[in-house]
Amino acid sequence: MLIATSTVVHRVFTYDKSLRYTVVTGVSLFVFMVAFVAWHCITDETLMHPVLFGIEIAFVGIKTRSIINLRVADVEVQKQVKKLVTYGGVIFVSGFILWNIDNQFCESLTDTKHSLGMPWSFVLELHGWWHILTGIGAYIFIALVEYLTSEEAGQELGKSFAWPVGLILASRRNSAKNCDMGNGRGEEEKGRNGDMFSNGFGNGHLHANGKIHVHERNKSE
Repeated sequence: MLIATSTVVHRVFTYDKSLRYTVVTGVSLFVFMVAFVAWHCITDETLMHPVLFGIEIAFVGIKTRSIINLRVADVEVQKQVKKLVTYGGVIFVSGFILWNIDNQFCESLTDTKHSLGMPWSFVLELHGWWHILTGIGAYIFIALVEYLTSEEAGQELGKSFAWPVGLILASRRNSAKNCDMGNGRGEEEKGRNGDMFSNGFGNGHLHANGKIHVHERNKSE
């Protein structure tokens, strides 16, 4: 988890730097992570692990948004990309919360799972859900950062992303399409009402002219 997030941290902070800077930063980050993981396993501490993960996620989120503003000029594409950042962040934070709940209430959750039995006890396997959500969130950020730091940055997001990125983008495209269709129907209704008004006005005008002509003819007779 920490190592997967570290790869994203490394990418967003070194994509526009020199090769030497990239290598030095990568080696330093790797050494730090190995030392931290070793210390975490030896001491069996439970505080710094989630704290470090939260710091990494915050760094990635802040830096990613700055890259979006720098490399994506199109407003619609910016909305798509920022939506992915929001989804990825929410998924990560949700997993993070579930993980901490599992750490704090492990014993009571285990008792509840035993009382529920299979298969409903899987719902309370919060540590497992934490890993699933972390994997999904990590993929979203990895795919997004790869896009933002490549030559495709600023272009419309394609269909090459795996689930759930493709699903998120598809939902936005469908909502935009429905909005456009609604606007189109509104314009069509306006046009139809305008034609009806014009026709009604024209017919009324002709009818009025007919009455005037008849009245004038009767007077002349």
